[in-house]
Parts: sequence; structure tokens; C-alpha cells
Amino acid sequence: MGGGAAVDDKLLCRPEDKRRLENRNADDQHEYITELVMGERRVTELREAHVRELKALAIREIFGCRDAYRTAMQQVYIANSPHKLPEAATVPGHVLNAVDWINEERGKRSALECAAYALWRFNWIHPFAGGNGRTSRALAYLIVCLEHGAMLPGTPTMASHIYTHRDEYIRALRATDESERVGALDLTTMAEFLQRMVTKQLASAIDALARPSR
Repeated sequence: MGGGAAVDDKLLCRPEDKRRLENRNADDQHEYITELVMGERRVTELREAHVRELKALAIREIFGCRDAYRTAMQQVYIANSPHKLPEAATVPGHVLNAVDWINEERGKRSALECAAYALWRFNWIHPFAGGNGRTSRALAYLIVCLEHGAMLPGTPTMASHIYTHRDEYIRALRATDESERVGALDLTTMAEFLQRMVTKQLASAIDALARPSR
């Protein structure tokens, strides 16, 4: 899969401000995940509301659709990908089914497998007119941290590493797509990719311990 786009989306910000706002919004997503994992709003299961809030944060002050699902009136596609998106009318059902799958499989599968499913499936659904990639990456990170019971140390985070290793990311998405297409969903490639990204995050924390604090 490639990056998604909605041709009728209107930027709320100046184009030159978009990257700065995306970075700020990524920080806001991280704060929200921290609250869900460790704060007063601590949760034990994933909810549709968490998916939608992560998306609303991803596009804050960039696009005006907040947490709304895409509609049939919007021309949403994945660039450079043969994947045909499910009809807009089926999006809410797909999202709820994906959330249920993740909650039911926790404890039966590893955290990385559940995160791999979320990262792949929400890209496959592409439930929103924009911000799908950022939402999916944040969601995968939330799942890993929920299973760990705490925020993982180190920076950049797993979610950021996924973005900067885009070629590997796309290959993992397409491998999972192909396995699902032939009727034998295989999350191995995506889970192994996420393991490498988590390792990079944790390695940065170890490296920090090896440096003088002053």
C-alpha cells in the first residue's frame, strides 16, 4: 500500500505549516496514548472511540473532518497500490470487527501480532478521508504499550520508526494483503517488522544509559 489521499479534502493550514502541525499532533497522540495506558483514563481494552480520537488528533488544525469516517461522496484511494478500498458504507462495521478481533486475540497472540493486525487492517479499511497512516501507526503503538502495561522507553517511538522505514513498511503491508487475498492471513512479516522497530526504540534507551548524564 502507499499513502492515502482524498481529492476533495481542504487544508485548514498553510502548506508550509503542515509538517510542523503533524509533528505537534504526533506528540498529542503520544500524550493521549500515555493517558490511556497509565493515566486516570487507563483502559484494558481497545475501543472504537480510541481509534477515532487518535485520528482526530492526527489531523487537528490540518483538515476539518475530525473523527468522521469517509463517505461515498469522498474520493479516497491509496496511491500506488492495487488495493481496492471497501465501500464507505461498510467502514463502521469493518472498524468494529477489527476492534473486536484485537480484543479477542489479546492473550492468545503476542502483542506484536495484535499490533501487526491493527497496522495492516486499518490501512486496509482506510476508514478516514485522511490521517489513516498516522492513526494506524499510533494504534499499533497503543496496543503494544497496553500489553506492556506502561509506555516503552526510548525515542523515536516505534510509530515514528515505522514511518521512517517506509519501504519495509510497505512490503509488510503488501505481504499481509497477499496472504489475506488467498484466504490465509499471515501476520508474520508485519510482526517481524514491528519487532525490529520496537528494538530500535528500546536500543535508544539503552544507548542513553551508556552516555554521561551531564
